[in-house]
Formats: sequence, structure tokens, C-alpha cells
Amino acid sequence: MKALFFGHTHEYRRKEQDGLHLVNLPAVGYNFSDPYPVGWIDGTFSARNLAMKLHAIGGERRDDGKLTELTWR
Repeated sequence: MKALFFGHTHEYRRKEQDGLHLVNLPAVGYNFSDPYPVGWIDGTFSARNLAMKLHAIGGERRDDGKLTELTWR
């Protein structure tokens, strides 16, 4: 396994633990706290990595359009 995607906490976060990417997806309807965006992620997978683009439509929008790459181990 290279990455684990999960949600339901309404807090968009990413971290890495022992080479495993942990991606807590953003809320799609509402957030519980303003520091987190409301929106979705577009992802492009390859053999080497995942390119994720945040589409923030509410909440904290400063990272709207930000591209993040997760490199596989």
C-alpha cells in the first residue's frame, strides 16, 4: 500500500508515516472549523507518484488550485 485516503473528519490534512501517505480528504459540504477548506481533490496517478489538485469552494480557500505531489516509496 502506498497511500490511504479517508474522510469524515471534515479536516483536510496530509502526512506521511513510515513511507505511507495519509490523506484526509476535505469536506464536500461544510467544515467544522474555518481553517479547513470545503471542496474536493482531483488526482492523477502514475507509477511514480500522485499529483493532487485542491478545488476549494468554501471555508479556507487560500490553497485553492494548489498542486501537491505524493511520491511513492
